[in-house]
Amino acid sequence: MSGATEIYICQPGQPLKEGRVEYGTMETRDEAASDAARRCTADPSIGCIAYYAVDAKGGFRNFYTHENPKAGKPKSPRPAAVAAAKPGKRPARLAPTLLQRVRELFEED
Repeated sequence: MSGATEIYICQPGQPLKEGRVEYGTMETRDEAASDAARRCTADPSIGCIAYYAVDAKGGFRNFYTHENPKAGKPKSPRPAAVAAAKPGKRPARLAPTLLQRVRELFEED
């Protein structure tokens, strides 16, 4: 199966289908293993790299997958509603300034 090689690069906990896709010319497991080690050293946030050989007819096969043991833990997605519902400090009610109090004396209702 000669042709292009699709390289799927995923963050920790990210599904393979949602990973970034790049293309390369690797054809053997050894080439893919050295490329995966180089990529994980350059970017330690990479969680998983998968190499797929693709032929001209559209067929594909996975010939190497590398899990980065030094990658961080997957980030858990927090819904926006939970983040917004966190209780915070109430804004302090400020006392009226001198100018505001003087205006109140002269204003009519």
